[in-house]
Amino acid sequence: MSFIRFIQEYVSFIRGFSRNAVLFLWCSSLSSLSYGISSVVLNVYFIHVGLSEGLLGALIFYSSIAGMLFSLPGGRASDRFGRRPVLLVSGLVYAAASVVQVAFPFAGVLVGTTLVAGASSAAAMVTGGPILVEASTASDRAHLFGLWSALGLVATVVGNALGGLLPTLFGTFSGGADTAFALRSTLYVGAALSALSVVPLLGLKESGPLPAAAASAAPLGWLGLPDRRLVARILLPQFLVGLGAGFFVPLQNVFMSRRLGATVAEIGLVAWTSSAATALGSLGSPALARRWGKVRAITFTQLASLPFLAVMGLSGDFWVYGAASLVRCALMNLATPLINTFNLEIVGPGERATVSSLIQTVWNLGWALSGYAAGWIMQHVSYRLPYAFTLVLYTVSITSFYGYFRHYDHCNPPVEHGEAVSPEPRRKGPLPGE
Repeated sequence: MSFIRFIQEYVSFIRGFSRNAVLFLWCSSLSSLSYGISSVVLNVYFIHVGLSEGLLGALIFYSSIAGMLFSLPGGRASDRFGRRPVLLVSGLVYAAASVVQVAFPFAGVLVGTTLVAGASSAAAMVTGGPILVEASTASDRAHLFGLWSALGLVATVVGNALGGLLPTLFGTFSGGADTAFALRSTLYVGAALSALSVVPLLGLKESGPLPAAAASAAPLGWLGLPDRRLVARILLPQFLVGLGAGFFVPLQNVFMSRRLGATVAEIGLVAWTSSAATALGSLGSPALARRWGKVRAITFTQLASLPFLAVMGLSGDFWVYGAASLVRCALMNLATPLINTFNLEIVGPGERATVSSLIQTVWNLGWALSGYAAGWIMQHVSYRLPYAFTLVLYTVSITSFYGYFRHYDHCNPPVEHGEAVSPEPRRKGPLPGE
């Protein structure tokens, strides 16, 4: 009965969402659907047309660097010119860059379009949170942010499934799902959905410009961290996780294709089931936090995922790899909502935006560095070695996090479900599950 009441309460909140909130949720869902398709197919297409793993790793690096460099300017542009224009421009630019990448898959073109796409994606990401804050009240904000996250995940799962199925459909006209025509046509569908995502924004109404005083004071927050040691302890594990994730996540589809001989449909199956496992894992996190405390729940679940990561790197069988990936994703991502909440709870209210931005920056930096290295390693050394690097980095990250914060479970009671600060969604990236 309590579950039914929970659903009824959520539905009542959804019915009360503002027009701006609903329009943005449509935009975000279409964008996530587009990303879900391209994350399955894009790297496979690039390999099919003759690009090297080393170049793919370099593109991951350039995309991450562009995201890092344009996050702050994108936020400032959003404050100065408004949310709607920034989202419209970034959405159209991202869609155009996607089309050019598919139509002209040459190294020089791809470097330029990757930088443009990474910059436009960063501008859109830093604008989404403010739109929902301004389109909601304190009473419905938690439900709105929760629905935003859930819809993005569901849309990504559907996109992953389409990314596996559409090449088969288009392959009936070109001799197979793995032909350049089938892969290219699927990516054009993803680009069309990305362009379509800006249509709901046409009805968006601006809430008004940021007050001048707030705008002028904003940069000072980046320098006003009273406890830099605490912030450094928050950032180090996040940097190591980003570094570890970059070694295998962005090129996971290439590993499955080249090392395990998986088809595009099979890669799509792993992608969407991993996304579903991520959703189920995150739903179980509040119960574990109440039982064990946040720090121990984070540590135990992430450590439990490591043996399955090792199986993925050592396996030569696609189905063993897929099963291990499913379990690893559920365990590793079960802790993600707890980490996002914990990191923002232990700093002061006036520091949260700064710390959140720093976490995003160091995570992207780690991802960029290891993504570049992983492509070179896969091309010249071994497809399995990046998984070993990830295993070591994840182990160091998890143990350092526990070493820094193990006393928090004893000194502070776990925060009950509903008190967490809603984190902003991670930038667009290849496959779910870090």
